[in-house]
Order: sequence, then structure tokens, then C-alpha cells
Amino acid sequence: MDGFCAKQFTDFLNRVERLKSVRRHCVTADGEPETVAAHSWRTALMAYLLKDELGDADMDRVIRMCLIHDIGEAVTGDIPTFAKNAEQEETEKEAVANLLKGLPGPLEQELGELFSEMEAQETKEAKIYKALDRLEAVISHNESDIATWLPLEYELQQTYAAANVRGFPALEALQEEAVGRTKEKIARKGKGQQTGQEENRQQTKAEEKRQRRQKKRERRAQTKAERREEIRSMTGLTGFVLLAVFVWLAIDQAGLYGFLLVWLFFGVAAASLALLFLGIWRGVRRKRCGMVFLFSLLGILASVAWGAFLSTSWGLGLGPVFPL
Repeated sequence: MDGFCAKQFTDFLNRVERLKSVRRHCVTADGEPETVAAHSWRTALMAYLLKDELGDADMDRVIRMCLIHDIGEAVTGDIPTFAKNAEQEETEKEAVANLLKGLPGPLEQELGELFSEMEAQETKEAKIYKALDRLEAVISHNESDIATWLPLEYELQQTYAAANVRGFPALEALQEEAVGRTKEKIARKGKGQQTGQEENRQQTKAEEKRQRRQKKRERRAQTKAERREEIRSMTGLTGFVLLAVFVWLAIDQAGLYGFLLVWLFFGVAAASLALLFLGIWRGVRRKRCGMVFLFSLLGILASVAWGAFLSTSWGLGLGPVFPL
């Protein structure tokens, strides 16, 4: 690392720092967006953990590939493999080349050779790196909520790393385990959907039943209200007819003069007493009765006053009024 200095080191770190916030097309188990830096770190960790399982491969070299393989996305951002085109890949290569130019010559050359090796996919180390890169993505998707998956990922999860792991038993075992978990996740979703659909159907039936009961109660209430209205109408009509008959008979018996002086007095008195009893009954039932008592009191006072007037005018002899 001849010629390396603190400024170059810091400048390079400042440029790739963005990897800590560049989002990938995946979310974590906690529902947080995954970053490129997190993906690169865990891919390198996988390489380290498998260092004794992959034969004579140079795992230190693989770890270095895993650490740097996505640094170009500090400039371009992340584009999922299934959505990336040739032009975007070329742009990312240029971004990597510009980033490496900020390093001392020997380190720039070393990292450049690693990128060329990764792109060529001819060495065992490059193939292992690529398999781990894809396996980490599959494992990450298995950890995320399936609701965040795209429709194409249900199949892609089962094939994404399949071709890359061939020839490496440890990686094939990881692929088999990851695919098994993918299938279980999809099956759980299907069962959950069926359960949710059944719950929705039950809720719909319960709601329809509730609405039918509500409509039946409303129809009954409407019928009762109509009956009460009919009874009130018939009662009012009957009362009017009886009153008319009473007035006619009273006038016919006592004459108009006698009716106005005596029978009307008795009618008002009787009505006032009826209102009094009605007010008492409503009061016992704790209903509004103030106006009933008021009209009752006014009627009773009017009856007493009229009775006093009659007594003063004719004494107690009401004979002239009632020609029996």
C-alpha cells in the first residue's frame, strides 16, 4: 500500500459511506428496509463461516469479493438483478472504476483485478462469491414479510441461486434449506389466506344475519307504530262522534241556553278531573306531566268560578235549566 495516506483513506470511506443508507429491494425481519452495506456484510460473514466447508478455495479472497462487490451502488443506487439492463450494468462498472481511482495505485489494481475476476466467473472463488451473494438475498427474503414480495419472487426465490451453488455441497445444502423455508412460507400464506377468507365469510354471514334481524325489528316497530296511529285515529274519531252526540242530546234536552250554562260547565269539570288523573298517572310513570296539570288546574278553576256564578245567579234551583 505504498503511497497511501489518511486523506485518501477518509475520502474513499466518505464516498462509499452511502452504502449504509442505499436501500435494497428487501426488508428485514423487523420490517426495516435492508441496505447494501448490510447485505455485503452478511455475505462476507457467510463466506467466513463456510471457510472450512469449501475445500481448498481461498476464502480470504472470497471475503474480500463479498465486501466490495456492490460498492458501485454508492453512486448508482441499488437495482434488483431481475430489473437491471446492460446499460445500467455498464454505468455501475464506470462508477466502480471512478471510486477505485481515489485509492493508491497498488490497491486500485488489486481491487480492480477482484472485480474483473468476479465478472468473469471463471475461478472457484468468484463462483463461490456469486453463490453467496444470491443465497444471502434468498435468505433475506425468507426473513422478510411475504407481503413485501413481488409476484415473480414466489418462483424466483426457488431458482435464484440454484445454478450458482452446483458443485459446492455446502452451498447446495444451504440452497435446499432456503428453498424449503420458502415453500413453507408460501404454504403458510396460503393457509392464512384460506383462514382469512373463512373468517371473512363467517363475518359476512354474521353481518347479514344481524342486518336481517335489524330489518325484522324495524318492520315490527313500524307495524306497532302504524297500529298505535290507527288506534289514536279511531279513538279521536269515536270521541268526536260521542261528543257531538252528547252536545246534540244536551241541547235537545235542556235547550241551547241550558246547555251553555250547565252542561258545558259539567263537561269542563269532568274533562279537568280526567286531566288531573292523567297527570297523576304520568307523574307516577315519571313522564312529563306539567302541561297536563296546568290545563287541569285551569279547567278546575274555570269550573269552580262558573259554578259559583251559577249559584250566585240562580241559587241552588237549577230547575229552569233542566226541563225534565
